[in-house]
Amino acid sequence: MAVTKRKSGSITAEKPQKKVKKEKSAAPAAATSNKKTLFGKVLGEEEQEDEDEDEGELEAEPIRDDDEQNDMDMEVDAPASSNGDQNAPQKNKIPTKEANAQKKALRDERRSHKPNSELIYPAKKLWEKLRLKELPKAERQQVMNEMMTLITGKVQEIIFKHDMSRIIQSCLKHGNEAQRNVIAGELVGHYLTLSKSMYGRFIVVKILHYCQKYREAIIKEFYGKVRQLIKHKEASTIIEDAYSTYANSAQRAGLIQEFYGPEFRIFKVEDKKTLSDILTQHPTKKENIMKHLMETLKGCMEKGTVEFSIVHRGLLEYFEHADAKGIQDMLDIMKEQAVEILHTKEGAQVAMLCLLHASPKDRKAMLKTMKPFVVKICKEEYGHMVMLRMFDVVDDTVLMSKAILAEIIKEMEDIAKDKYGRRVILYLLAGRSPKYISPQSIELLAKGDLVRANTSKKDAAVRSSELLKNISPALISLIATKTRALTSEPLACQVVLETMLHATGDRQPAVDALLALAAENPSEATSETPHVLMSMPTDRLYKMLVQSDYKAPLAEPSLHFAKALLAKVSPHLGFFAQQSGSSPFIVLALLENPETAEETKKLLQAKGTAKGSITIQKELEKVIKGKAENEFKAVRLILETLAK
Repeated sequence: MAVTKRKSGSITAEKPQKKVKKEKSAAPAAATSNKKTLFGKVLGEEEQEDEDEDEGELEAEPIRDDDEQNDMDMEVDAPASSNGDQNAPQKNKIPTKEANAQKKALRDERRSHKPNSELIYPAKKLWEKLRLKELPKAERQQVMNEMMTLITGKVQEIIFKHDMSRIIQSCLKHGNEAQRNVIAGELVGHYLTLSKSMYGRFIVVKILHYCQKYREAIIKEFYGKVRQLIKHKEASTIIEDAYSTYANSAQRAGLIQEFYGPEFRIFKVEDKKTLSDILTQHPTKKENIMKHLMETLKGCMEKGTVEFSIVHRGLLEYFEHADAKGIQDMLDIMKEQAVEILHTKEGAQVAMLCLLHASPKDRKAMLKTMKPFVVKICKEEYGHMVMLRMFDVVDDTVLMSKAILAEIIKEMEDIAKDKYGRRVILYLLAGRSPKYISPQSIELLAKGDLVRANTSKKDAAVRSSELLKNISPALISLIATKTRALTSEPLACQVVLETMLHATGDRQPAVDALLALAAENPSEATSETPHVLMSMPTDRLYKMLVQSDYKAPLAEPSLHFAKALLAKVSPHLGFFAQQSGSSPFIVLALLENPETAEETKKLLQAKGTAKGSITIQKELEKVIKGKAENEFKAVRLILETLAK
């Protein structure tokens, strides 16, 4: 604080004198070196080395003790004399070993005043060893035994300290079943409080994971508080883990029932596991249940916990049982958050229902939020179904092309090779084909057709044809430029086939690219780059393209692929016919195709130009001679066809 005094009739303020920290030990140390620590204190090199040995630093992510900072050397430079003389006499310095002993004594004294100090600091030393990855199993078990001796009976007292929380987590990770159960047993009755703790919640996660015996006890402690916990910043993640990963069906039903109102917090309906079952038995309670469910879900969205699967379950049940007004009220809240819930089965179904019931304006808002994540959504196990629903209900195909299809085209090759992404492209090409979409998914999509008739004006066939017209040029171009990369992938081969069968526009560039691969000399093929007619799955692709001229599924319009292919492979036709793989089936398809049957037959029955050569048909007869009936089936079928 500034000091004032009178001088020549005026008041002036003197600058406050800087405070100098004094050494707590009996004899203050004199500054003999200009080397300073991070905090501006004098610290000799030898003194620093000794201190490091005493403190024992942890190897990775050490637990920081409050005393560590206080254990720094407390010596300071002696203040300079008032006349600025740099040669002023300095006070004597305490010897290094004696100073370190004094500091250690001070540190131990401070620690002794903290609760459970006799437990915490030895536990930290043991934890330094316990968490080492390279620690031998036998030695780790010995350290665990020592640790359990320290903490047994006192877990409740230390669990809320951040450093001890990490130590207990390591014990649960490295301990045996009996040791884990001891820790979990001591915490029974405290899991609700731990779940709300910033550090304690990690203990609950570990016990749910490692201690199956105590999962039921943990979940029961949550009963009656689920509605509050799901909105809690820390506890919401525990409720989600318990619901989605560790609870059985009855326990999941007990957790979600608390969304329905106060009555269900106390009285669980054990024999009814869904809201439909409850409403069937108690139809008069529907209005009250829907009111409380709406309030709970709205609170979850306001608190930012909408990404949890338990919330998705509640949303799905709300959409399934709410009236038109209730659905619209939820849509007003959900339309911009639907993109956050596509990673779960229930969440994806909720997003599909939002698109189905939404107005054109609301659909446009949803498309805007999903545009940056289109590629990721296409590759989601459940999220890709939202894309299929979008193709079914959005009438503005121009907007769809700009906002959605344009994003798909940018990453079309990766999407075509993805297990779920290729279904998005195949839906545009082949619709609800059971070859690519499961019966359950087809049924789910079909359920919305009646609602779509009231919320979408454009005819479904017109909408599909417009979307196909917009994406076809990009697909044909991709096949023409990335032929080998696509045909070498089983999933992408499906996209190639359906594009050749159903894409609109000029498909000739893609046809030429496929024929160029087939025309390669099979004798030059290697194991790294096998010939397309002699490797899976491309052999099946070429066979189906040959058959598409006369056998379902038919190309629209016809590609006349068989005739063009025969012209390319005729020099090597006998080689392909004699193989034990799938290439003879392609020859058989050429022999059965009305456009190429006659010419293929002539090639197989003609003799070679070399002296003593025989027909390909004779060569095929030699191939199957003495072989079992189940070998060379395609070769036998070729011979049977030639004999007719």
